[in-house]
Amino acid sequence: MTHPESMTERGHRMHRRTPVATLALLLVGALATPALAGDFIDARLSFVLSENNFFADPGDTEINSPGFGIGADKSNTLFFDNYETKFSGFETMSHLVLYKKMPAFFDYLTTEAALVVRFLIQGESSGDDWTTYNKFYDAGSYIRLVYDLSQGDAKDRNIELVVFPVSGDRFRLGYSYKISWGGSRVFPLRKGDANLVPAMKLQLNLPWGYGFLGLKTTRISENIDEADQTEQVTNYGALAGLGVDIEGIRAEVNGGFFTRGNFAEEGVKGFPMYGGGGSYQIGYHSGMPIGTSIDFSLYKNDPDMEAKFFRLETYDDSFSFVVKHEGSILFQTLSDPDQYGTTVNQIAYAFDLNFMMKWKYLRAHLDAMFRTMSFLLYEVPSFTPFQELPASASVNPEYFVALGFDYHFPSLHLTPGLVFGMQSPATYTIENLDVGGATFMGKRTVVVRDIASRSILPVNEGARLIWSVKATCKWDISEILAVVAELYYTWDDNQVRYVSDTGGLNVYSTFTDPHILGMNIAAQARF
Repeated sequence: MTHPESMTERGHRMHRRTPVATLALLLVGALATPALAGDFIDARLSFVLSENNFFADPGDTEINSPGFGIGADKSNTLFFDNYETKFSGFETMSHLVLYKKMPAFFDYLTTEAALVVRFLIQGESSGDDWTTYNKFYDAGSYIRLVYDLSQGDAKDRNIELVVFPVSGDRFRLGYSYKISWGGSRVFPLRKGDANLVPAMKLQLNLPWGYGFLGLKTTRISENIDEADQTEQVTNYGALAGLGVDIEGIRAEVNGGFFTRGNFAEEGVKGFPMYGGGGSYQIGYHSGMPIGTSIDFSLYKNDPDMEAKFFRLETYDDSFSFVVKHEGSILFQTLSDPDQYGTTVNQIAYAFDLNFMMKWKYLRAHLDAMFRTMSFLLYEVPSFTPFQELPASASVNPEYFVALGFDYHFPSLHLTPGLVFGMQSPATYTIENLDVGGATFMGKRTVVVRDIASRSILPVNEGARLIWSVKATCKWDISEILAVVAELYYTWDDNQVRYVSDTGGLNVYSTFTDPHILGMNIAAQARF
């Protein structure tokens, strides 16, 4: 027999489900007003059969290999994958975009706004709070005002003001996502700090170019006196840029300056931290545009605009191509480990070269990238947080080159391809490396793969080049559904396993099998 729940039980249940209740209210609100077909846009449903390393068992390698099964993550990707996005491509997620566009009460002025919520599905509830396994958060909600400078004669001559009330992360500096900067994490927030970084941008658009000015703010805990009192203090970022595109030649430059709170470390406590720099891009294109990452774009649900999400590739008899080069030079204030009580400006830089071409049903691309360790770890910030690299350390940058091509068979809707890549990872080498109180004796090299992944090589060993090859085949079943098969091999002799002696005191690392063979078979619906 079912018993009615008590008021207390009902209150606990409602408290646990508050985020879900909020989501339900959003959906009800969307349905209660005239909605556009596809208020949920950029939706990706991914079913993946994968194995990230057939040669390893669980626990054998630094990056764990759980075995063949359903599901995939970034461990199923290679260093040259996803150059223009922060996602692995295997996520199941969608975006709720409640969008409205209306003419203003004043001539030539148009207003629009979008509430953009990203839903990232990471698991099922299993009876617990749904939000423990899944996330929904702001993905660039904005309010936009556009004044038509041509007074109705054209739509490419205007001035626009865009404000991001919650997150301005899509408003970034740089051009390729892999080496972009100036997003929300440019502010090194400490534990307990607010994680909202709203922003605003004023931009002039002309048929041959653009220019913009921007502002970001956030609140960071700062030491405000010698009594170790901390308070939330507003910090600022100023951004600016311009670009021209004339007869296929494109040139752009942008930059920014950011206040980043102050130091909490002894010796430099209370000293201010700053960061900033500039980026440029030059390129030439014929027949295809120099596009931008979807992670930079504003989400719209405008019936007057053609949807570009996941639009199928089109082919004809023409030859088209894009070649572009980008560079960034940054600085940030850090404490100086070689002179106690002083600070120093650390320099970071990154460069890339991209080439894409399409001729009939053949496509080819070349990506080459170079970035210093200081650029790779700019958002940490640095190898040891808030500290410059010591003069006694030897530091090498990261670079890679990847060449790929594919060919489309229109009658079969099949596109097989092949990608080759070589990477030299970023490294940090020093005598008697100390990691969280554990000392690795002798000359040690640390391979830094990204912000969260580092490998400490055996004593007196240096890093090796990483080689990868991937065979791909995409079968378009419909305009929304495709099956992608990938088989890849990587030789990476920088993988290690950590062990300790019988007393459990001295930790040391040993090399593991450098051979990696993996595969992904993904059925993905996108709409």
